[in-house]
Amino acid sequence: MAKRPQGTTPGKTSGKGKAKTAAPGDPRDAVIDAAMARIARDGWRRLSLADVAADAGVPLADVLIPFPTKYDIVNAFQDRIDAQMLAAADTHAASGDAGVGIRDRLFDLLMERFDALTPHQAAMAEIAKDSLCDPVALRFLPRMARTMTRVLAAAGIDASGPCGLLHAKGLALVYADAFRVWLGDDGADQAKTMAALDKGLRRAEAAMRFLGRVRPKRSPRQDGPEAAPA
Repeated sequence: MAKRPQGTTPGKTSGKGKAKTAAPGDPRDAVIDAAMARIARDGWRRLSLADVAADAGVPLADVLIPFPTKYDIVNAFQDRIDAQMLAAADTHAASGDAGVGIRDRLFDLLMERFDALTPHQAAMAEIAKDSLCDPVALRFLPRMARTMTRVLAAAGIDASGPCGLLHAKGLALVYADAFRVWLGDDGADQAKTMAALDKGLRRAEAAMRFLGRVRPKRSPRQDGPEAAPA
C-alpha cells in the first residue's frame, strides 16, 4: 500500500451549516457549494434549483443557465473534485515520485479524490442513497467514466481505445467498492477506505496479469502454398 503524507486529510463536516461562501465574482462555485450543503441537509430528491439560488444569493438565471438540472450541478462538482485530485498529483510529481509503481499511483490519486470529497461526505451519502431509485441518475455513469479516464492518464496509463475502455471500467468497479466503504468510514485516517481501495487495486492488477497470460496467440501466417496431400 502506498504511503500518504500525514495530516493531509481534510476535516469532515456534517453539512448542516450554511453553504460555504465562494469568492466574489464566482457564482458557479457559489451555486455548487450551496447545492451540496442543501443536499446534505435536505436530501437529493428534495433539491430545488430555486432553493439553491436563494442559498447562494444569486439570481435564478445564474443557476438555470449554467446548470439546467440538478444533475448538471453534481457533474460540475465532480469536475471540481477531479481538478483538486489532479492538482495534488502534480504536486506529488514535482516532489519526485518517479519511482512509484502504477498501482501505488492509482491508489494515491483515488485517495486524493476521497480526501477532496470528505468535506461533502454527508451530501454524497444522500445522493448515493436517493439515486438507487432514480433512473435518471444513470446519467452519472458517463461522468464517472470521465473521472476514471483522468485517473488513468494521470497515472501514466493509456486510456484510449478498447484496452483503455477496459481499464477504465475495471478501475470504476474498484472505485465503486471503495466508495461504498468510504461512505461509512468515519475515521480521521480513512483506514477502512484505504484498505478497501488497496485490496481492490491488487485484485484488479492480478486480473490484468491473468488476462495477459491467457490471451490467445495468433497463429503464424503461412505465406507459401499448402502441401498437396500424399
